[in-house]
Amino acid sequence: MTEHIRVLIVDDQRLLCEGFRKLIELEPNLEVVGMAGDGEEALATAELLVAEQRAPHVVLMDVRMPQMDGIAATRAFKERWPEMRVVFLTTFDDRKLIQAGLQAGASGYVLKDITAEQLATTIRGVAQGQVLLHPEVASEVFASFIESAETAPAAPAPSGAGALAQLTEREREILALLARGASNREMSEALYIAGGTVKNHLSNILGKLGVRDRTQAALKARELGLL
Repeated sequence: MTEHIRVLIVDDQRLLCEGFRKLIELEPNLEVVGMAGDGEEALATAELLVAEQRAPHVVLMDVRMPQMDGIAATRAFKERWPEMRVVFLTTFDDRKLIQAGLQAGASGYVLKDITAEQLATTIRGVAQGQVLLHPEVASEVFASFIESAETAPAAPAPSGAGALAQLTEREREILALLARGASNREMSEALYIAGGTVKNHLSNILGKLGVRDRTQAALKARELGLL
C-alpha cells in the first residue's frame, strides 16, 4: 500500500492512546485519523471518518473497555466495514480472549509492551492483508489448537479432511501461504499468477471452508495442518 495508512486507536486510557498516536505518527506513511475510548465511540468515529472519505485502514482495538468491549466492537466493525483491519492491543494473553477476538474477525493481536518498530510493522502488514500475532500470543493460539485436537471426540475428524479434500492443489498452496501471513501480492509473486487470480482463489477457499474472512481461513489452515 503506497498511500498513507490511516489508523484509528481505541482504548479507554487516554494517555495510552496519546502515546501510541505519537509513536505511530513518527513513522512514514502512517497517520492517526481518530481516537476513541470504547467500542461505541469507535463506531461513531468510524462513521464520521467514512463520511469524510478518511476511513481508517487499521483499527488498533483494546479488548477490555466500558460500554462496548473490543470483541463486540470488532464484530460490529467487520459487519459494517469488512475491509477494515482490526488489531487487538492488550496487556492480556488469555487464550479465550485471543480466540474470541480472532473469531470476531481481528487480523492481529499484540501485547501493549510491543516496541514502536514492531507496532509499525504490524500495522503495515495487517493493512496489506496479513494476519500477525505477537510471539507470546501465537504460542497461546497454537497451544489452544493442540489442546483442542487432543480433547476433541473422534467422530468430527473426517470433517477436517473433507474440507481439505474440497480444495484444489493451487488453493491448498494459497491457503498455506495465507496461514504464513503472506499478502495477495506475495502470493502472486510466489506462485507466478495474477493478483486477480489470487483473489478468485481466496474467494473460493473461503466458501469451501465455510469461513468469512482471511483470519478465520488462516486459523483453519493451521488447524488442518497446512503449516
